[in-house]
Amino acid sequence: MHSVEPVPLPHDCPSDVSLWRIDFAFDASLEDAAFAALSDDERTRAGKFLRHEDALRFASVRVALREQLARHLGIAAHAVRFKLDANRRPHLADSNTLDFNVSHAGSHGLIAMSSKRRVGVDIEHRGESFDWHSITTLTLDASEAAWIDHLNIEAQRAAFYDAWVAKEALVKTTGVGIARGLQHLTVLPRDSAEVTLRNVIPDDMREIAARWIAAPEAYAACVAWSAKTFAR
Repeated sequence: MHSVEPVPLPHDCPSDVSLWRIDFAFDASLEDAAFAALSDDERTRAGKFLRHEDALRFASVRVALREQLARHLGIAAHAVRFKLDANRRPHLADSNTLDFNVSHAGSHGLIAMSSKRRVGVDIEHRGESFDWHSITTLTLDASEAAWIDHLNIEAQRAAFYDAWVAKEALVKTTGVGIARGLQHLTVLPRDSAEVTLRNVIPDDMREIAARWIAAPEAYAACVAWSAKTFAR
């Protein structure tokens, strides 16, 4: 079955932000007891995936998310209820005390959670079979693309994925930025684990911070959070 492990975060991350990594077991069945907490809607959604691996990724992350939320809420995992906001971002239906975000790619998934602020997370597999050049205009600012062009081939791939995960984590934190596309943000060149927004910083990103985090080999990952905390 899949495994869930806490991920250490940089020391300058807020203490209320938690992160877990899910390692998928693709030989599992959706009928296994580990997936008992899934709702009927979640089972239906999993069943619509054409590939078993994609269904397992979705189901494994959703079960792990239910288990982590249930521990915080003091309820059973199957009792956790979700709703979508106006931007189709999931949130708890019965509580506004926790924010969460998930991502998965390849053999791994990530769950970010906070009891005080909004969070976003992204993980991507730097697979050699994927032509990342095909989406540079959708992902990179022109200055980033020009900077990457001066790197060697392997460094280009790593830099592209660093940019991709950072931007995804940032816009997933706001829940609205993705509508404008990732290329409206500039995060390269990278000079530390801290994500630095360069050039023009959109208003909805002025109170968002992010850090690149350690990821399994051939993966890139980033977590982001809002400086502003929930109103109580």
